[in-house]
Amino acid sequence: MNKAVGILEMTMGIFITLTKAYLFLFISITIRWTLPRMRIDQLLNLGWKFLLPISLGNLLLTTSSQLVSL
Repeated sequence: MNKAVGILEMTMGIFITLTKAYLFLFISITIRWTLPRMRIDQLLNLGWKFLLPISLGNLLLTTSSQLVSL
C-alpha cells in the first residue's frame, strides 16, 4: 500500500511538472506571436520619454519620504 502511494505521488509530480512546463511554453509563445515587435528606436523613445521620467519621480518620492521619516 505504501509503495503504491509513493508511485502515485511520483507520477502526479511528473505530470504537474510537465503541465507547468507546457503552460509556461504556451504562454511565452502566445505572447510572442500576439504582441507586435518593437524596433530599437521605439524602445529608445519608450526609455527616454516614459521610463526615465517615471524613475526620476520614483526617486524623488522615495528620497522625500525617507527624509520626512528621519
